[in-house]
Amino acid sequence: MHAFLAFLPRPEGATMKVSREWVEASGWFVLFTLGTLLFLLGAFAMWAWLIWRRTTKPEPHIKLLMELEDESEVEARTTMPEVETETRAPWEQTPDWWKKVDP
Repeated sequence: MHAFLAFLPRPEGATMKVSREWVEASGWFVLFTLGTLLFLLGAFAMWAWLIWRRTTKPEPHIKLLMELEDESEVEARTTMPEVETETRAPWEQTPDWWKKVDP
């Protein structure tokens, strides 16, 4: 890499003077970029905290709805499905015909 740098043309004074206005502008650009980055990180952190808080401590009316939904799921699991009457035509198979294993 250093051998390649030897062939590049150098400025006449070995360094180029940069005006003070450009240095100030580049400093402000860095500060603005860092501020934007920190703002976005803070926004995402707040969003994640709100989601966590809503799942661990839901509002009372949401909690009631969740409890009612859980109860209905338990009732649905505990009740046995009603045996449907044979209303199929003679050529129709039972709905679980594919589960049966041939002996």
